[in-house]
Amino acid sequence: MKNITKRGKYSYRVRVYVNGSTETETFDTLKDAQIWRDMKKARIALDPDKQQISNARIKQREAKSSTLLKAIERYEKEVTPKKKGAKVELTRTNKLKKTSIAKKSIYAIHPSDVLEVLDEIGFSENNKRKYASLISHIFKTAKQEWRMNVHNPVAGEITLPSNGKARDRRLKEGELEQLEKLLTGQLKQYLRLAIETGMRRSELLNLTWDQVDLKKVTIWLTDTKNGESRAVPLSTKARLALEELKGLDKTKIFTMTPFQLRKGWEKVRTQLNLGDLRIHDLRHEATSRFFEKGLNVIEAASITGHKSLTMLKRYTHLNPTDLAKKLD
Repeated sequence: MKNITKRGKYSYRVRVYVNGSTETETFDTLKDAQIWRDMKKARIALDPDKQQISNARIKQREAKSSTLLKAIERYEKEVTPKKKGAKVELTRTNKLKKTSIAKKSIYAIHPSDVLEVLDEIGFSENNKRKYASLISHIFKTAKQEWRMNVHNPVAGEITLPSNGKARDRRLKEGELEQLEKLLTGQLKQYLRLAIETGMRRSELLNLTWDQVDLKKVTIWLTDTKNGESRAVPLSTKARLALEELKGLDKTKIFTMTPFQLRKGWEKVRTQLNLGDLRIHDLRHEATSRFFEKGLNVIEAASITGHKSLTMLKRYTHLNPTDLAKKLD
């Protein structure tokens, strides 16, 4: 009885959707109604011109309903959870869902739309670059994984914003001594380990005692930002810092949260009037010190976990005075 409704005791009405319009016919018997319905559908299926028209209209409806917003929501469910930085990416996708192009069809987004939305998002050039990369990956996923016939409006279409100037803030003379004098407890040992190991903030705060091998004087990291495991050698100062942290917890080396670390750091930074010195600058400091101690690129990268020379260079700012001494 699909597409057929009974009208009164002896009539049967057939309603068939054909190429965007509805065709109806009434019959005295159910059998006649069924034959007409089936013949009508068969003719549509066999007629290539009508089939093309039908497919075109289906694609038009799909194009109208397939908004960037829907693509972002699917991306959040299927792609984002697999990433190491899923939490950070979700903040970006949530912001992207509120922009002007979110309601546009994914088939109708042009490079000019992307440039407009990057200006809408604003902030630094580096921040815009991250959003441009996210949009590009959503389109790449739609095309390669979801088999959607979309055109990427970012890749090869727009000039990506600058990656931003690499920070060159290092500890100035006397600043380390000031910090060590004012910092106490876990904050003090965090400072020492950060400078001695070059480890990332997340790597240090998530560190557990079973990752530390004092006999082999190494820390073994498995859950890293780039997904690759690495061994971090421990200097004498790093080992002393770990000794100071024993007894806080049976499992974790640091019990403070990222929020507590940041608040404690900002308080001391303000007291010492250290300007824009950030926690992450300690990784810059450590990387630069590795080279100043005579380590080569391969040795330094094996400790810090940088996958490319370009990224390692961004984190390295050598002291020109020390370099001058090497020239004599």
